[in-house]
Amino acid sequence: MKQEANIYEIAKEAGVSIATVSRVINHSSAVSEKNKRRVLAAVEKLNYVPNNAARSLSTSTSTSVGVVIPDISNPFFSQLLQGITLASDEMGLNIFLFGTNENSEREHKVLDSMREHRLRGVIITPVSAEDGETLRRLHNFEARGIPVVLLDREVDSTAFDRVVTADDEGVFLAVNELIRIGHRRIAIITGPEASRPGRERLRGYCRSMEAHGLPLRDEYIRKGNFMVQCAYEQALVLCSLPEPPTAIFSSNNMTTYGCLKAFGELGLRIGEDIALVGFDDIEELRWLNYNLSVVSRDVPKMGEQAMRHLMRRLENEIRPEHGTRTCLPTELILRGSECLPKKKTL
Repeated sequence: MKQEANIYEIAKEAGVSIATVSRVINHSSAVSEKNKRRVLAAVEKLNYVPNNAARSLSTSTSTSVGVVIPDISNPFFSQLLQGITLASDEMGLNIFLFGTNENSEREHKVLDSMREHRLRGVIITPVSAEDGETLRRLHNFEARGIPVVLLDREVDSTAFDRVVTADDEGVFLAVNELIRIGHRRIAIITGPEASRPGRERLRGYCRSMEAHGLPLRDEYIRKGNFMVQCAYEQALVLCSLPEPPTAIFSSNNMTTYGCLKAFGELGLRIGEDIALVGFDDIEELRWLNYNLSVVSRDVPKMGEQAMRHLMRRLENEIRPEHGTRTCLPTELILRGSECLPKKKTL
């Protein structure tokens, strides 16, 4: 049996947004005659019939929101969930949590399984910004009247509301500080190139190095994946170079853990033998007297903002042409691990 067309397919056929299709189907006056004719022609061509029963079922009495995160073990996402649950409690909504383990195929399966739940909305930190299969599934949620909010990472579309932070600027300021106090051999262990945070944090590093006329040395730019093991291996490589860096910027908290594991094996002390600045604060390190300098941000607020975006969407039946992008600030906190090594070499 041929699968019924949905409004995402209607929008693609008509060359308009999903919001425009929704307005035409719901007889809203906020649509130009030209776009209205396009949508109606696509509806006729694809034999589309609005499934009012299904739309009502998906949104009428449900109080559940699906939250999809890539790494349940990462404390960063625990802090995001604190903000999400704080706001959801105020709004009388329940949270269903799904993990993807930074794996795109698992993400696809998770999103498919979520269709069986009666969800009012979805908040997701996608694995990749370039995954067309994930994007198609997210559009399908929107087509069923289930709004989607992106959190921390984005996809290649402006259709969704999203909450991010000024990652580029935060790393730019951190590397500027390392250069100001005398570092010249500065390395970075990056995040995944397919994720917005990975790209933005690398961009901030490159901007700062170029602004000060320092070379971008290939051996100092190590590809990471936001996971401990990879960062550990890359930190060992950096420390074994003939001319090792005097400072390393770690692109997330799990990368920082990997660096510290490598330093521990090599007997290196941060702020004395090698400098380390990380992205995202790690409260547990302060308990252990690790005075780590970091690019920090209000992570619970990010989660809270995402939930409030979702609530606004649920309360507003007419969806705007483009989603709203909220960018929260970052802050550089210096605690001493940024200092020049006391020794000239590692």
